[in-house]
Amino acid sequence: MTPILRSPRFLPFLVLLFSMVWISQHPSVAQAKSSWVLPIQAPAMLVRSYLAPNSDYSAGHRGVDYSVTSGQKLVSPSDGVIAFKGTVANKPVLSVQHADGFKSAFEPACSLLPVGSKVLMGQPIGWICPSLLYKSHCSPWLCLHF
Repeated sequence: MTPILRSPRFLPFLVLLFSMVWISQHPSVAQAKSSWVLPIQAPAMLVRSYLAPNSDYSAGHRGVDYSVTSGQKLVSPSDGVIAFKGTVANKPVLSVQHADGFKSAFEPACSLLPVGSKVLMGQPIGWICPSLLYKSHCSPWLCLHF
């Protein structure tokens, strides 16, 4: 009779067990290269989810909205570089270019970091800053469009 540890049916279990032990000893390898975190402190209340448009030019909601308060801290969701900070259509906007080709944008958001500053995942990059001319699209509440 074949011992259970030599049984071909037992091999996937051994591979899984070995992998779990190895990953627990090497956590940096287990992490994906492009990890992301929430741009605001958890728990975050999602107010509106992403709605894909039918085409590049049709209506949709190209992002997600989180309930926030004025002055709330904003962190970089992943490593990157401050790509833009300024006003777009009376809305304070901040964006981060990420190494994986993605760009994250935040509105309403302000920052003291200059464009071109390198930022790390979880690093404070700014704060929620609605201006006097700003009208939240989540009105009457304030939300972060991410």
